[in-house]
Amino acid sequence: MAPSTSNVQSSTSLDYASTEAIRRLAQLHLHQSLRLHVPQTIAQESLRVTFATTSNFDQHDLPVILFLGPMFGTRYNASTFDRLARATKVRCICVDRPGFGGSTPVPVNHRVQVWLETVPLLLKRLKVKRVALVSHSAGTVYCLNTLFHHRDFLSPSAPYVALLAPWVHSEHSKMAMTTVLSKPPTGMLSSWSNIVGFINQRVAPTASWSGGVLSDVSKLFQAESQATSSRDMQDKYGDEEVGTEIEKLQSKYMFAESMAGGNDEARLCLKSNGDGLMGVCENYQQYVKELSEQERERRGQSATEAKLQVSIHFAGSDIMIGKGGKDYFENCWALASEDVIEVSSTEYPGTNHDSVLIDFEKGALRGIFEAVASSYH
Repeated sequence: MAPSTSNVQSSTSLDYASTEAIRRLAQLHLHQSLRLHVPQTIAQESLRVTFATTSNFDQHDLPVILFLGPMFGTRYNASTFDRLARATKVRCICVDRPGFGGSTPVPVNHRVQVWLETVPLLLKRLKVKRVALVSHSAGTVYCLNTLFHHRDFLSPSAPYVALLAPWVHSEHSKMAMTTVLSKPPTGMLSSWSNIVGFINQRVAPTASWSGGVLSDVSKLFQAESQATSSRDMQDKYGDEEVGTEIEKLQSKYMFAESMAGGNDEARLCLKSNGDGLMGVCENYQQYVKELSEQERERRGQSATEAKLQVSIHFAGSDIMIGKGGKDYFENCWALASEDVIEVSSTEYPGTNHDSVLIDFEKGALRGIFEAVASSYH
């Protein structure tokens, strides 16, 4: 009996979607690397750093966003952001931090330092002089350190930083989920990446691992999770079936590479090894005060220096930091000196810790990209 026309069409459509997904994810702009030479106190040999850019990176007149992703947010974010970046006329860089993708692992106490040494070399390699900084969740730590130590990489006329679902430790957020995770059973964090990989591939596969992994794990304890909408796939990839295949393969490819960095990333964020791993932002209140003083010194040296714009974006419901974490973070930034730093805060109804980033309709990212694009023209 001959197969029905509808079955043949369905099979053909799926074959096309699979082939197109492989083609897009195999593009060279998603698989770049460089070598980083660091002091021997960190590593005896040079470190490899893998990174990706959006496909429009050869359009040199477009502003550049350096994205500092969440725990397990790898260079593949560039694939998720690509269509939106092209539509809004910005370029994006996404980097695998140590122990992710092809990036060389380093001791947890050197993670922030290695990142700070990576940034200048990365931007030089890409021939980029100025960036806007955008972070999500655990990326907050790296973003704030970058802002403090590499301030000159921000535009003098429109210095811009966006913090999405910023990470707040449970000592301030009082959230049960992160409180429990900050005191895990012995050895749990040494196997964290394996636990997450098992959940991702066997228990609750996600459409995209762009968001905070702890939030994804927490969904296992909730009554229901949100389905990825057809419109969401259209927004991200231009085609629902292709988008579905891309996100399946993207997750598979991510976990086929190294994800061991998640173990140390969890230690850093949860402070399971104690204080001293977060660089200059160990204490957010003190950080904002010191940043304000640094900005005041800059303004004193240059009358034309624009105010630093710090844009904070909260989920409508964030199981990772809750209202306590939101209030704490806003109170910290209320200490910023208004004469040199302009702080804004927005909450996005109907979003969670992850979707405030990856839902282009309800979340913050489209508006952020548009803000960066408009400020550079």
